[in-house]
Formats: sequence, structure tokens, C-alpha cells
Amino acid sequence: MKTETIGQRVKKLRKDVGLTQTDLAKQCGVDQATVSKWERGIDKPGSKSIAVLADMAGMPVSAFLGIKAAPRNTAQNVKTFRVVAPLQAGVWREAVEWPPDEQYDVPIPWHPNMPDMPMTGYLVQGNSMNKVYPSGSLVFVSSTIANGLKPKSGQRVLVQRRNKDGLYEATLKEYVVDENGKKWLWPRSHDPEFQAPIEVGKSDDDITITGIVMYSFIAEPFLR
Repeated sequence: MKTETIGQRVKKLRKDVGLTQTDLAKQCGVDQATVSKWERGIDKPGSKSIAVLADMAGMPVSAFLGIKAAPRNTAQNVKTFRVVAPLQAGVWREAVEWPPDEQYDVPIPWHPNMPDMPMTGYLVQGNSMNKVYPSGSLVFVSSTIANGLKPKSGQRVLVQRRNKDGLYEATLKEYVVDENGKKWLWPRSHDPEFQAPIEVGKSDDDITITGIVMYSFIAEPFLR
């Protein structure tokens, strides 16, 4: 099977999220001609642009570059996934992921009902979802775009927001579709600061649901 090129991945991602080359160029801080060169294989995105593209796709940089995850250990029914970033509401950053040397692998037992698809791990920080995932918990997320997933009401999702200054916030929320068909992103928290939902499509910030939580490790109280 022919390996997909970086240019093909960029073009597919752009079409999947419904952007023009000009729109994508603005997201990456380059011009339209540069995006055109990426897609035609004349040039390749730099490290900063790759990080933005991977964030947009809801996957680690290594996955966007086509580096395969660790193989499944069938003898022990264990899979290893990489924890790449923190998730914390209200904290805006220039990049979502940690530097590669700060990321780490975690082996997890594999349940037979789990979908056999790539997952990326995140460290939960703060209180915005502490009814479900206390600070210090680990969640493992499958990308919506890479795996063709659409969230269902009641699922916990990875949400990325990009503000007007180009900074990113990555958080967890519960995706809820109400009786009127409106879509909401709910925090599930004991903290009064995190009680208001976000209506999908109504925020001034650029909001994207980039993944669905498939697996989690909950931190015990003495670890929080």
C-alpha cells in the first residue's frame, strides 16, 4: 500500500475541517501559496505549522507525520499509548503538546470491547471536570477526524479552543444534545467557577471537538 504523503495529509485535513487554503494558511501563520506548495509536495510544513496541523487533527505530531504507535502486546493483552499534554480549563498556551522529551508512554490493559484505533493520552489538571476526572487523572482520547468519529450525547470529549491572539486551550467537556437539538459542552465540576456550558457554534473563540474519551485512569484522593 502506498504511504500517504505529508502533502496529502494536509489536503485531506483541510477538506475534512472545511477550510480553504487561505483559511488554513491563516491558522498556520503562513500565506496561501505556502499551503499550496505543501499540498503539491513542493515543500513541507515547518515544526510550528506541523504542531498546529496535528492539533487541528486531534492527534499527536508523531501520528500526523505517519509514525505508527507501539504495536499491541497480544500476549499480555496490553497496549501502550503516549501521554502528550495537560488539559486544563482557563489556561491558554502557544502549543497544546509538551516537548517530545517531556512526553511519556503508559501501558494500559486492553478491553475486548474497546475499538482498535489509535489513542492519545492527556493529564487532567484543574477542577473543570472533577466530578468525573479529578485533577491528576489520565484520559485516553481517539481523534474524531483521524478515525471518522462523531460524538454522541453524553460522551466526554476533548475540546480545543483558539482565541483571537492565536493561543490554545485544551479541555474536557461532556457533549450534550438537548431536547431542542442544541449542542452543548458541559463542565462536570464541584467548583463554582466551572458551571456554565458552552453552546456549540455560539462562542467568539474558534472551538473544535477533536477527540472522544475512550479510556481513563482516575487519580485517588492522595494523588490529587
